[in-house]
Amino acid sequence: MKKARIALYVGAVSLLALCFTAKTQNADQQKLIEIEKAFAAQPTPGPEAAAVAKQNLYEGKINQLTAMGRIGMLTKSRVVELSSQPDPNDPDVKATQTIAGFHVDIYGDTALVAYKMAETDTGHKDAALNTTDHFGCLDTFVKHGDQWLLIGNACSPSVPLPGSEWAALKKAEAQEPNDVQQAYH
Repeated sequence: MKKARIALYVGAVSLLALCFTAKTQNADQQKLIEIEKAFAAQPTPGPEAAAVAKQNLYEGKINQLTAMGRIGMLTKSRVVELSSQPDPNDPDVKATQTIAGFHVDIYGDTALVAYKMAETDTGHKDAALNTTDHFGCLDTFVKHGDQWLLIGNACSPSVPLPGSEWAALKKAEAQEPNDVQQAYH
């Protein structure tokens, strides 16, 4: 009888622990999706985009695999700076993003968030860049205390980019600040 009560007690405690873990993990999943939505709501550089970056980026280097296949990293402070104002070479650009189809996996204090994104750009000097593109993305987060912070981002086009857009993007890369060009390869 005593063993049965102990087994029942252990089982109840285990069930409570599992429920707590599931509830915590669900809250973390929702928080990660909220962060992704905050970034998507501010895709055009400006004070609002910089504020989102400042709040949600890891305090250190941020790794990125760009849609053009470039790999690089910049410090949080440089990303926030670049996010704070329009590109002086193409200052009238406006972007909108929609994101959907989230899949969140949490591994302790690390998380991966996969999603689909559509981005529409308008106002470019080069009309070949005024497009709507579709991407599959995978972001990596780490948890510090109660806060999830983005440490890496990768997006790949769902369909090949048109040649005219690819050429225009290559041309725009050549106009990036020197430190950005040197940070990516």
